[in-house]
Amino acid sequence: MGPVLVFGHTNPDNDSICSAVAYAHLKNLTDPSSVYVPARLGAVPPESAWVLDRFGIEPPVFIPHVRTRVLDVMTTELLTVSRDDTLRSVGTLLAERGVRALPVVEDGRVCGLVTVQALAGRYVDNVTHSGFADRPVTIGRLVETLDGALLTGDATADLRGSVVIGANEPETMAAQVRPGDTIIVGDRRRTQPMAIEAGAACLVVTGGRRPSDEVLALAGERGCAVISTSQDTYSASRLMDLAHAVSEVMETDMLAVEPDALLTEAAEDLLASPQREALVLDSAGHLVGLLTRTSLARAGRRRVILVDHNEVAQSADGVEEAAVIEIVDHHRVGDVQTAGPITFLGNPVGATATIVALRYRELEIDPPVGIAGLLLSAVLTDTVLLKSPTTADADREMVEWLAGIIDVDYVEFAMEVFRARSSGEAFSAEAVVTRDLKEYRTRDGVVAIGQVETVDADEVLEHRSEIIACMEALAHARGYDTLALMVTDVVREGSELLFTGRRRPLEKAFGVSLETGSAWFDGMLSRKKQVAARLLESAGH
Repeated sequence: MGPVLVFGHTNPDNDSICSAVAYAHLKNLTDPSSVYVPARLGAVPPESAWVLDRFGIEPPVFIPHVRTRVLDVMTTELLTVSRDDTLRSVGTLLAERGVRALPVVEDGRVCGLVTVQALAGRYVDNVTHSGFADRPVTIGRLVETLDGALLTGDATADLRGSVVIGANEPETMAAQVRPGDTIIVGDRRRTQPMAIEAGAACLVVTGGRRPSDEVLALAGERGCAVISTSQDTYSASRLMDLAHAVSEVMETDMLAVEPDALLTEAAEDLLASPQREALVLDSAGHLVGLLTRTSLARAGRRRVILVDHNEVAQSADGVEEAAVIEIVDHHRVGDVQTAGPITFLGNPVGATATIVALRYRELEIDPPVGIAGLLLSAVLTDTVLLKSPTTADADREMVEWLAGIIDVDYVEFAMEVFRARSSGEAFSAEAVVTRDLKEYRTRDGVVAIGQVETVDADEVLEHRSEIIACMEALAHARGYDTLALMVTDVVREGSELLFTGRRRPLEKAFGVSLETGSAWFDGMLSRKKQVAARLLESAGH
């Protein structure tokens, strides 16, 4: 089922991005039986992009969903054939590889599909049709099919007559031969020259026998090709029709699907088709796989590891169809369900990155400088420079350890990370509101809480009207009952709380009046502990 995807929540923050990259790195070190790929469900935050760039680490790949795709189950070990290959060579490949179809490729592109059914149909067709009168073959292709040797004649010449087995008396046989026919004969010394003189275009000598020099000379004079094969006469006659080219029986009206197509949709098309296989073509039309009905039956679910979240509403589209094999999180237990027991690393600490760093320590693995840098930045941003009330002793311990690995002053490093959030970036109210937005479901509806952390809240709040307008539009579009935004100033150690929607739950939760649409709260740094928990409790979650 392909690699294991390791990803954080939608609208990923720095902790979500960095924890996914670091945990995937750790899993690849400790579990070589699988490949772990860090992924993301949204844009990389500016501070994460800065940290990744500083340490030369590729950002996690973007995934739109975790539903099973065609590429997750398709056959990629492809064997292809040419349109000029003989039916016998293709039939042999089908039997040896135990497959039911082979793509026919010409100039790098698929031009057809040859199937077991097509070959079987040709076999049945051969009961009433024989010879090459309707379907010529070259002498060279016949030599290849019979595993023979061309003793005389032009391999490129076509054979267009009937096929005659020289089993009768020589005189009777000679009367049956027409110019251009192919004669199959054993070691019959009288029959061989008589067949040539009767106008045969090709003489097939079976049993590994070689005609006399006189017969070969006569054949050369009359323009008759001579093939010697180790096949017996019966086998040679049966193989004759398999000398035709694949192009004569291949299917050209083929079902094709894209590798990123959802398997459920591709399965519908394949099961409704008379064909048992579908070609998997990339955007350039190149063959990248084969989807069969057998692969549909064996299809499994994509394996994923969730970091920094464990709620369906905050996870990837289709997570309920995926196989969640691990969860690494520091939030409340949500509603993600699994088919069986899994590893759940959940600690009441300030950042998921702290849990990941602790896991490195537990396994006695020192993270490389780049990974240590990512983890350090994530702990510092999620704990707001260790000032958030969610900060635990483990967070402080991991900050000291990680800062020692990369040899930095963590306060100076943190300020660089926070400044990177807005450095050189044009203001966008939408980005401020949605970049780090989480949804929470209550009995009365949906509450969304966003947070933007900055070294100067006034720079953000001077765009208050734009932000409020964006919040109102977003709440209406998504059906939020309440939408709140924390503009957190890491220097002043507090947050301006802006909101739209139902005001009463917020006023009840925080005991303040919000008639002006916002309020400043000293010491409010944690969305999880100081805002979400109180708001959900007030809403009767």
